[in-house]
Amino acid sequence: MRILFASSEVYPFSKTGGLADVIPALAEALVALGHEVLVVSPWYKQLKARPAPLWIGDISVPFDGGWTQVGVGELSQRGVRYAFVGHSFYQRDSFYGYADDTYRFALFNRAIPQVAARVHFMPDVFHLHDWQSAYVPAILQRGWDLPEGMPYRPSVFTVHNVQYQGSSALMETINWLRLPTDMASSYMNYFNTANAMQAAIGFANRVTTVSPSYAEEIKQAEYGYGLDGSFRHISHKLQGILNGIDTHVWDPATDSLLAHTYGLDEVDDLEKIRQAKALAKEALCQRFHITQDRPLMAIVSRLAEQKGIDIFLAAAPELLNQGWNLLVLGSGDRGMEGALEGLRYHHQDRVGVMIGYDESLAHLIYAGADSLAIPSRFEPCGLTQMLAMRYGTIPIARATGGLKDTITHGETGFLFEDAHANGLLWASWGAYQTYQNDHWGQMILKGMGQDFSWTVSAKRYEGLYRELVG
Repeated sequence: MRILFASSEVYPFSKTGGLADVIPALAEALVALGHEVLVVSPWYKQLKARPAPLWIGDISVPFDGGWTQVGVGELSQRGVRYAFVGHSFYQRDSFYGYADDTYRFALFNRAIPQVAARVHFMPDVFHLHDWQSAYVPAILQRGWDLPEGMPYRPSVFTVHNVQYQGSSALMETINWLRLPTDMASSYMNYFNTANAMQAAIGFANRVTTVSPSYAEEIKQAEYGYGLDGSFRHISHKLQGILNGIDTHVWDPATDSLLAHTYGLDEVDDLEKIRQAKALAKEALCQRFHITQDRPLMAIVSRLAEQKGIDIFLAAAPELLNQGWNLLVLGSGDRGMEGALEGLRYHHQDRVGVMIGYDESLAHLIYAGADSLAIPSRFEPCGLTQMLAMRYGTIPIARATGGLKDTITHGETGFLFEDAHANGLLWASWGAYQTYQNDHWGQMILKGMGQDFSWTVSAKRYEGLYRELVG
């Protein structure tokens, strides 16, 4: 089959979060199953492609009552074709965060069928990811001026995070997208505003989320962010397919970013694993000037309320009293960044903080930390807990979404129910006590033995595509 992915970011070319990691990993897994995959994404000012995409010319896109010129660039990597949409809209200092984001990505949506035609790729299935490409199913069903063969092509829409939906003025958006005016009475209409995500779940042939538990949670008011009723209405075409991780990039046995590699061999040599992890921990503690004689709890995360960083901050004094040292890598909310820096200032030999993101440091943290805290209020899937387990680091996480789908309490990690500091402290105390005995080593081995590769997930998507194409 020929499968077209559309995403607003894709690693290593553009990345702000986990979505960027998912796209190439799933695409490569599908290629390994014998399919052709084209990924369409914006050509950002900061596009990290060396060499740059091969520019193959401009195309005309029906948009905003007329036609707009966009450039097209193309490259291939690890069997996957990539096409990039070039326009001044995407030549800004950040990918998102502008008042006209919905307008910018409306053009991206409208360009996707034209870009596919320009690179001679006729998809059997369109697979769209999150709100930035969410209008494509409606465009395929009702849009004017589509390339020959594109109308009514089947589509799959994946919800990676329902919190971000893409809202804009209803009739203006219909005009931007070159859609008929009767679309004002369609799934596009969310209380007289255009809602990209609701349009996608209405017009796509199938809707998926990135974990089975999250597929159930978004039908509830607490997690649905106003779309819970819509998700209940389309539950017949909604399913959760768990994300995977790139087991080539994230493999402690071959990780070039680690000075000392380690892994499960035929005899599950726990002592060798512990020795390698101890050396990684020593490197971390020296880098951040914190003591090495205590268990180290780390966070690698975007700093946001969703991720429960405020819960971690509220729990931090008692976590230190329990006996943990703390280490945080991340960026985001300025208030949380300042609070973490304050925590580090007052506990310089017990707390390490780096604001930002460093790929090599992230690998070292997964190898050297004893546990990884993930106190998320909600977590559609989560990749950090899978990475932690693969590196023999025990996750301490809230029982929500993909976290509870991938962690078994007391066997591969520790789960807590309440999105509150007391919940995290309850789980962290159980982890601290287990750290003192032999069961901790057994948890390391069991976590490292989990299969979080994309192969299983790719086969499930393959089955879903075949249903639509058939």
